[in-house]
Amino acid sequence: MTKKRRNKREENVTEILLNGPVRRRGFSHLFVEGKADKRFWKRYRHGRCDIRVAGDQEMVIAVIKALWSKKLPKEKRSVLRKSVAGIVDPDYDLIASPGKLKVRNLLYDDVPDLENIVVHRTLHKIVRKSGVFKRKTAADRFVEHWLNCGMELSIAYGYFRIVSRQNPQFKLVPNSIEHSYRDYINFRDFQLDYDKTANMLVIRSPNARVSVSELLKIVDAAERLYGRCKLLVRGKDLLNFLLCACLPVFDKIYDDESVRAKLINWLRIVCQNDKLFRNLQSEYKCEDLKCTKLYVRIGNWESANKPYRILKPDI
Repeated sequence: MTKKRRNKREENVTEILLNGPVRRRGFSHLFVEGKADKRFWKRYRHGRCDIRVAGDQEMVIAVIKALWSKKLPKEKRSVLRKSVAGIVDPDYDLIASPGKLKVRNLLYDDVPDLENIVVHRTLHKIVRKSGVFKRKTAADRFVEHWLNCGMELSIAYGYFRIVSRQNPQFKLVPNSIEHSYRDYINFRDFQLDYDKTANMLVIRSPNARVSVSELLKIVDAAERLYGRCKLLVRGKDLLNFLLCACLPVFDKIYDDESVRAKLINWLRIVCQNDKLFRNLQSEYKCEDLKCTKLYVRIGNWESANKPYRILKPDI
């Protein structure tokens, strides 16, 4: 980022702080990345907590860092530093650049994103409630295999994502194949086909500057370096892989056509990852939030910045 652009961003975030939070005295102000994050946190926010969409992770961090900028009027700094916080998805910063997250008033969980937080606490709940399985034990057994499969596939594609992130000169676009993951899964052993994945990723990235063979070598090195690290799992990948693998996983562990037919009907309802995630979010409760490291960090922020609150009192 050039000095001119950096100064422009500083001016923008300073203006954001002065135009919003300063005018709402007595309120805390929580900056989040996008509209989906705002919808999620509105369910849990305190009545005197405003939630503001910053646009992306970088912008949330920029706003929080600006709290300590000398460009803020001196008489407003103290209140703003106590009343403003930000929540971000840490993504791959948890393993690639954790220092980036060490910013006062910046809050995050120890898993990569909101989707990861929600899926692991609610997938078994929606399958139990779907009516597909007669017994809870059968539903839970299916979910265990299904989630494990989705995680393994997501970790495998995570190697491609982190290689792309760490090598921007390759100009790869990892999101370019996320809606066709089914084409790159070997359903005999539920493994990602690295050759097909690398080939299509290079083809789908218009300005790719890496060969398929070179990409595969670097991905192999990443796999040896990170192992089966769950921090590589991007939540949207997990949702997509879960949808791809649902019926094949069922067919591997059960042989019941009537249950399979019910599962197919249920899948028609949650056939897209955003619909699946909305269903999962509806089952996410306050007690689930309390199990996260993010909840602890929010509590610590509230204790250090009384009387400002983020979460409603009954959480």
